[in-house]
Amino acid sequence: MHNSDTLLQAFEMFRDALMSNDVEQLDRLMADDYMGFDPLGNPQDKALSMAAYQPGVATLDRYDAEDVNTRIVGEVGIITGKGYIHGMYEGGEFAHNVRFLDMYVMRDGRWQLYLSQVTELPAA
Repeated sequence: MHNSDTLLQAFEMFRDALMSNDVEQLDRLMADDYMGFDPLGNPQDKALSMAAYQPGVATLDRYDAEDVNTRIVGEVGIITGKGYIHGMYEGGEFAHNVRFLDMYVMRDGRWQLYLSQVTELPAA
């Protein structure tokens, strides 16, 4: 079913998979042709993202989302909002306040993350 509830469920499942380094779930939730851009504007494909969330590489201890909005256009689901992420990557701490846009596509009866863009917001 193509509705906002199932789209938000996919978003939450993706967020939970990042928090728990569940790379099997990430693999299922990300489209094979996924493309994303991190807060510094660096491009990331699925292979790079999967490598980053192997246990022991990146760990998130916080991933908050607010002002989350959804829109569905045919087989495309769009989620926008603001977020705060905090964690460690290869031993270094990171924290980002971001505005995000995630595009999901409906494939094989489920939403898959296809495109992700985050923009760093100025500190409050």
